Amino acid sequence: MKVLFVIHNLDFADHLAVAYLSAIARQLGHQTFFCCLATDDMNVFVTDVEPDVVAYSVNIIGFQETVKAHKLALRTRRFISIMGGPHPTFSPETFNESGMDAYCVGEGEYPFRDFLQRVESGNSFDDVPNLITAKGSNPVRSLISNLDELPMPDRDLTQSNSFLRYSSKKTFYVSRGCPFKCSYCCNNYYHELYQGKGPSVRKFSVERIITEIEDVSSKYRMDFVKFGDDCFALKADDWIREFSEKYSKRIGVPFNCYLRIDTIDDELLSLLKKAGCFSVHLSVDSTSKRVREEVLLRQMRSEDIVERLKMVRRHGINTWVNFMLAAPESTLKDDLDTIRVSKEGWVTYPSYTTTVPMEKTALFDYCAKNNLIDPSQYTGDMNGILKKSGLSGFTEKEIDIRYNVLLLGAIISRLPHPLMIAAIELIKFTKPNKLYKRLNEYYYQYSINNNIFRLPRDNMKKPRALDYGKE
Repeated sequence: MKVLFVIHNLDFADHLAVAYLSAIARQLGHQTFFCCLATDDMNVFVTDVEPDVVAYSVNIIGFQETVKAHKLALRTRRFISIMGGPHPTFSPETFNESGMDAYCVGEGEYPFRDFLQRVESGNSFDDVPNLITAKGSNPVRSLISNLDELPMPDRDLTQSNSFLRYSSKKTFYVSRGCPFKCSYCCNNYYHELYQGKGPSVRKFSVERIITEIEDVSSKYRMDFVKFGDDCFALKADDWIREFSEKYSKRIGVPFNCYLRIDTIDDELLSLLKKAGCFSVHLSVDSTSKRVREEVLLRQMRSEDIVERLKMVRRHGINTWVNFMLAAPESTLKDDLDTIRVSKEGWVTYPSYTTTVPMEKTALFDYCAKNNLIDPSQYTGDMNGILKKSGLSGFTEKEIDIRYNVLLLGAIISRLPHPLMIAAIELIKFTKPNKLYKRLNEYYYQYSINNNIFRLPRDNMKKPRALDYGKE
């Protein structure tokens, strides 16, 4: 059969979900194709490829656009359709409006394998675990305990068919799941969905990850690596020791990863630095201990945040630190203090987002209970994380000041102390404006490209000597 994978948009983080599903389909002997709605005309693909199955992967954003493209494509050719990803997992109630033949909920490789086998044989797939069909919803199967049993992801599907083939940064994942239960994270819904179905946190073996990275680097440009796991490492264990040795010897490319600020120590940071860690991504979220613990449920140990931020920098590792502005119960002083913490903690690049509660999270329930949002009207558009706060409880002036912190906080934290104090006073009495936005965009691009990912100036330029694999 011919299987066409369709996504709404592709960014620099790659799209490994469809890469794994493509590998499953290829194991079964099927041909796979890739379409990105942001850049491709799906009707052209449907006409040229004549797919038997169209598999959509939809994140939190892009559902309506995907459904519209799907219904238009069905006018061109009939095919069997299935949608997986975060949207069908967290919003299964949208199945009827989607026009799909099936939704796949949760971890998708083995449900997709069974689905394809049923389609090819002409049998019903209504009873396949994890699937939602017109006949109803099926329970999820157990999580994959040994991730190494999965086939290598078909990275060529996205790399060879998009701008990613020219990008000097490549993204990998060494694990699945997160052990923490922050109130703003959809992982809590995932924990409930898979309760009693196996451990949520699992890791690939070091050898498996190194082999995957070697395969990608042999075909595509790779000057920098980003590990996209929610938490790359919690402590200096045998896995990270083995990784440090093998990555430094066999890969030798600088990388970025996510860590928990309250679990890092000198031993872990030393091993990461030895491996080639250039920068780490950390979340402080709020400078208020009460907000972190009681509202955001960060479950952080009572540690000196500034000292821990300095600890990372002492190991020669740059820091990308995220703060959530306008969190429920936070004060204006809490959000302005993020600038001070960034400066005192030697933060390389402080990143700011506005709090946007997602449906089916504890934070959403908290905001609804305390009348900070109207659940009947609230859309939860994740694009709002870079806009002014939409929560009730703040004055218009407080909202403007917080937005100014989002736009200029990173720059202000780099100023000498007297100028920093003056700049903080300035953003208290000026409205957000186009100049602030332009400064924010420029400083973000400069910092990310040079101090966080260390990307060469010709990041997107095609090197002449490289073979990019499949066309």
